[in-house]
Amino acid sequence: MLASHSPVFERLTRLLDPLNPAELHGLLCGLLCADPSLNCDRWLSCVHEELAETGESSESADDLLRKLFEYGAAQLSDSDCAATPLLPEDEAPLRQRTDALGAWCQGLLFGLGLGQADRHHALSEESREFLHDAAEIARVGFETEEATEADETAYAEVVEYLRVGLLIVQQDLSRSFARLH
Repeated sequence: MLASHSPVFERLTRLLDPLNPAELHGLLCGLLCADPSLNCDRWLSCVHEELAETGESSESADDLLRKLFEYGAAQLSDSDCAATPLLPEDEAPLRQRTDALGAWCQGLLFGLGLGQADRHHALSEESREFLHDAAEIARVGFETEEATEADETAYAEVVEYLRVGLLIVQQDLSRSFARLH
């Protein structure tokens, strides 16, 4: 898995540069919601085609992408609904965490789009509203240097909202996927 904390997000950022771990995780979540049968080879192909414009990927980066796939697939198949955006640790500056949150939302929306998530109009009104909100969150940034307790609380609430929204989208699409297959 992706554990062995030396903050995971920071290690992934260094090892996957120039790819953003939050955006990749969001992309993976979107693709897995749109197509629960997504396999690791198709995931790697998608990353290489859509995001890695800097040439060939290294073997170590591909290993990390495989682990990210396993991690994301495990999260989304967890019966406890523990899927949470892959973001910097809580000790990281709020600006860095909100930037990563925006990147995760961009990746999620991109993955859902690539997977043609709503091709059968499977998304409920609640899911469509969530995706609209995710698009807005993707554009928001944090402007000040010092975060207040209210800022931290708002950030935690947004992360929880994204976690729950992802679950709703996944449920809508899994019902649709099951009907079609």
